[in-house]
Amino acid sequence: MKKQLQNRVLFGFLLLSPAIGFAQTLQLGALSSFEAYTRSGNITGPGTTGTCIGDVGTNSGTNSGFDTSYNGVQYANDTLTAQAEIDMLKVYIHLSVIPVAYPNTHTPAFGGGDTLTAGVYSIDGAGSLAGSLTLNGGGDSNAVFIIKLDGAFAVAASSTITLIGGARACNTFWIAEGAISVGSGSVIKGSLFSHFGVVTLGTGCDIEGRMFASDVITFGAGSDVIIPAGPITVPVKFPSSRPPATAVNVLESIENFAMFTSVGAVSNTAASGFIGHIGSNFGSVSGFASSSHIGSFYNADSVTAQAVIDLDSAYIKLIAIPITDSTHASVFGGGDTLNAGVYYVNAAGSLAGTLILDGQNDSDAVFIFRFNGAFAIAAQANVVLINGARACNVFWIAEGALSMGAFTNMKGTALSHNGACSMATNGNFEGRMLSTSGAVSFSTGVIFLTPQYFPASPPLPVTLVSFTAKVEGEQVKLNWVTTAEVNNDYFDVEHSVDGSNFTSISRVIGAGNSTKTLNYSFVHQNLLDGISYYRLKQTDYNGKTSYSHKEAVEFNSKNNLIFDIYPNPFSGETTFRTNKNLKDASLVVYDTQKLVKQIENISGQTFTFQRDNLRSGLYWIKLVQDGEVIAIKKIVITD
Repeated sequence: MKKQLQNRVLFGFLLLSPAIGFAQTLQLGALSSFEAYTRSGNITGPGTTGTCIGDVGTNSGTNSGFDTSYNGVQYANDTLTAQAEIDMLKVYIHLSVIPVAYPNTHTPAFGGGDTLTAGVYSIDGAGSLAGSLTLNGGGDSNAVFIIKLDGAFAVAASSTITLIGGARACNTFWIAEGAISVGSGSVIKGSLFSHFGVVTLGTGCDIEGRMFASDVITFGAGSDVIIPAGPITVPVKFPSSRPPATAVNVLESIENFAMFTSVGAVSNTAASGFIGHIGSNFGSVSGFASSSHIGSFYNADSVTAQAVIDLDSAYIKLIAIPITDSTHASVFGGGDTLNAGVYYVNAAGSLAGTLILDGQNDSDAVFIFRFNGAFAIAAQANVVLINGARACNVFWIAEGALSMGAFTNMKGTALSHNGACSMATNGNFEGRMLSTSGAVSFSTGVIFLTPQYFPASPPLPVTLVSFTAKVEGEQVKLNWVTTAEVNNDYFDVEHSVDGSNFTSISRVIGAGNSTKTLNYSFVHQNLLDGISYYRLKQTDYNGKTSYSHKEAVEFNSKNNLIFDIYPNPFSGETTFRTNKNLKDASLVVYDTQKLVKQIENISGQTFTFQRDNLRSGLYWIKLVQDGEVIAIKKIVITD
């Protein structure tokens, strides 16, 4: 099977690792350096126009259109993209289990001058954005905006998202269960996450955010796309080492299975995501080749033989637990809140809408729902766990078929005794699907035993609480503040004109070891017109380095020089024009790594630039007069 971790020791470690707690924030793992990543599909860049700052990669496809507009690293079909596929599944699960604060409280159409406050929003269907939308963080730089759509997301041309009140693009996510399309000229803040779909940008878009997809990603010509400045501070749920409550800690070897049947086929339709083992003791296992999977496959072997024994034993122990409520109607949901107990319906049952399970601050609270017949869960039903309730302590047991509709958000173990167990498209299931005798089937969704965490990073040698860049007159002043330093040797202040290639412009000695609040500053003079990017490179005593986020400023000198290039891009020659007479000026041409051409003794207001032997691609040029750089521009040479 494709893309699976077969190491059972590793899998057990992932499931049983110690609790980290809810204070942790979202990590991206192997996706951290990616501006655009797709699990399976081609990525097409903006060609000779536009900007992409960050890496791009596909785990099953090709990259193209980045040759002259891109300075990052392209990855395709290698070990990094394989790991990124697994990490994208983890990221999606972490985002999906964050409780929704505003379920269907907003219309599917965003924009039109709307302002949203921080929170998690969900729409039961496709959504759209047209016009202007403001995200107001309310003065909180940790404000989180997550918009979940059970369908496609379409952004009309010239739409604009504005961040105010501390809202940050790195904490903003647009998640669609389908394709995401952005119309020409739109300005988007936040990452675009197409779960089992494509991401398409029109021409001239401005995106401060990442693009993740399961299929094709396409940049429109002239689009500028940049990784948002961090850090990400979205709080996420991490696994606990605490075992299930004693009464329901009965699964034995079944505990590590996400899907299992004693007798019957186990199948999946289209691309899905799985965390947990998958197996059948008597029947086929099929349809998983295009899916992401952490775990192993087992089919009619010693592992599944033991699983049959353990599943039968677990069923007997679970139905032996005394019933505490036999009076509840056969229909659950509709916004109900239930406390812990064993609920028994002497007939078939169903669940529709939202059902809240309240643990009442008891992490060992047990919820068992038994039906003397089939159990059917309607499309878009939602099970919510609050106040300590845990999925490992929730069981749904049907004497017959157990079916879950499309876009169901399910928690617990679904156990069909002598019947099929199925989940329709785009389900999200924290738990497992089991049958003692019947097929187990899944389609285009995710099922996971527990969210998977990323290994914790070692503590940083410096706690950097702020780093700012501000234009003051004819210079840029950089300020940064630390509240703790451990073995901090020095800071390099780095500068870039394209946001990708940085050079050091100053070195500032660090404090070594400190627990005090320290203020640092540096003034950058002799500036170039246009946008400049700055960052800090911190180096500790043993040579290890770390980087701050990037700061961008725009500077326009008071010399009023106009420097035009037309045509640009060009293939053979182009014309440079200035509004001032040059005298013995020089023109210096760089590619992304080194000086490649220099022209001396330029005078007048117009001169022709010949390509000569330069290869096609992106180049930076500096116009120098009297030893000072008076202009810098980008040129693109085509074949």
